[in-house]
Amino acid sequence: MRNRGILEEMKEPFLENRGKFLALALILAAESALSLLLPQILSVYIDGISDGKGAAAGIGASFSASGADNGMLFALALCALGYCAAVLLKGTVSALNIRIGEQLSWDMCNHLRVKLFGRIFSYDLQYHKMSAQGSFLERLEGDIGLLSGFFSSMMIDVAGSLLTVAGVLIVFYLRFPAFGLFFTILSVGILLLFLKTQKPIARLWKEERDMENELLGDFSQDIAAYEDIAGLKKQNFVLDIMKEKFGMLEKRYEKAAFWGNIPATAFYSLLNMAEGFVFFLGIYLIGKGQLTLGGLYLILSYAELLNTPFWYLKQEFADMPKVIAALRRIREVAGGEKKGMIDKADMPTSFSAHKPEDNSLRFKGVSFGYLPDAPVLHDVNFFVPGGSHVQIEGRTGGGKSTILQLAAGFCSPKKGTVRIGGRTIPEYDEESFRHFLFYILQAPPILEETVRNQVTGFDSRFAEEEIRDALKKTGLEAWVDSLPKGLEEKLRPAEITADTAQLLAWTTAVLRKPGILLVDEFDALIGPGTLSVIDGLLEKEFAKTTILLVTHRKRSGGRTDMRLVVKNGRVYEALSQRQACDTPLQQED
Repeated sequence: MRNRGILEEMKEPFLENRGKFLALALILAAESALSLLLPQILSVYIDGISDGKGAAAGIGASFSASGADNGMLFALALCALGYCAAVLLKGTVSALNIRIGEQLSWDMCNHLRVKLFGRIFSYDLQYHKMSAQGSFLERLEGDIGLLSGFFSSMMIDVAGSLLTVAGVLIVFYLRFPAFGLFFTILSVGILLLFLKTQKPIARLWKEERDMENELLGDFSQDIAAYEDIAGLKKQNFVLDIMKEKFGMLEKRYEKAAFWGNIPATAFYSLLNMAEGFVFFLGIYLIGKGQLTLGGLYLILSYAELLNTPFWYLKQEFADMPKVIAALRRIREVAGGEKKGMIDKADMPTSFSAHKPEDNSLRFKGVSFGYLPDAPVLHDVNFFVPGGSHVQIEGRTGGGKSTILQLAAGFCSPKKGTVRIGGRTIPEYDEESFRHFLFYILQAPPILEETVRNQVTGFDSRFAEEEIRDALKKTGLEAWVDSLPKGLEEKLRPAEITADTAQLLAWTTAVLRKPGILLVDEFDALIGPGTLSVIDGLLEKEFAKTTILLVTHRKRSGGRTDMRLVVKNGRVYEALSQRQACDTPLQQED
């Protein structure tokens, strides 16, 4: 999406929905035409009942010539019926506009949602670590929600209003040229006023939405860290910070709203002055006999008709800076910033077509930090022979999980190399490497999908016998059999316990038989029974698998070939269950 941009990206769904866009354009034209027709019909009616002149008189004369007793009465009745029919038709057309606009909104914005969602997944873990948790959600739903409003209502209001304004000015030039010139100057002035103020106002709204997005991310992180905040008695501290940030957001909003309303205030002042001028000039022309009562009504109606589209334009132009700000923020995600991303240009041009020759793991001189001025690991060196079970210990935030993420290829070292089976990760074919390595989180994600898809990862290569055998080994076979649809039962994430979620992840690991298994604090949230099942799997199913297991605990159960302690960004090898070296592991030649 970087080179083509947002508008270019919307070309595909636009072409797919070009029939709907054409229908919408025709219906908008029809609605504008009906809006112009209604005052014309009433103008004819008013002239007919006031002095028996005008078009109504001509229609009445035609009826009288054909033998009707009261031709004028028939003409007025025809005007009334025509007006009612036009009103009903205009209502129908307006409903169609809304319906088609909403369909286009869903089609266009869902396409953009999917593209952006895919783009977000193209960033590496470092970019996500540098972003607030609520950032991407706000951009996907908050900003695209504004675009949804643009396609469903704003687009219709703006296009329909501009058509109506153009139609009114044309009618003025045909019937009342002087008024046509007056309202043309007024309309152009109002449009220029709105257009010239969009850029600075959009900048103010972007600043407001950026702060709102940041605040949402902070709020999400504080909720996620509730236990730590409560444990450290930091509730009041966090509340004070949030109060201060909400105050700053309020000021940003007030500033953007104030300057955003300035063009609307000028618009209403100009339009009200114009309507007053037209009213008094019309009365003067009637007194001079140069204008009929129906003509005055027509002029005032068209002046009011200009008021309506300009009111819509005012409303939509007031929101336009928010939409522009949303587009700019979406472009920041879609534009393909390299910051924090895996740069494919830095990777080798050729890949190994095979999985690693062995499941050894080596960190050599690895330094890494998610932020440039906040290093997490310093000159880390260690070698894990294939098939070893390694326990990684250390305090929260010390860099334990970062070691796993580097081993998985989610992040790239700032210095040094990570080698799997003697090769760096970019040298492998990505799909082959992902099948070779498996990662289990502390809280494995549960998809709102079938049990089969959850444990296979949508991989159709696994036969049902293999799936059931894996479920039996993790103790979930009876649970799956108790479900109404068995393997085809759709899971409800909120109803899955931490123990079941963990065992489902280990079922996937048993199925995949990875060469390297990375496990991040699996024992933090589960009970003793589940822990016993997993310890059995580590001994029997993964005896020859290289395992890096991160934990806060110094686990005495299960096999451990090597213990690494992460402290102050460096890695130390523990000589025994109770002793650790004070000297970090040295870089090997």
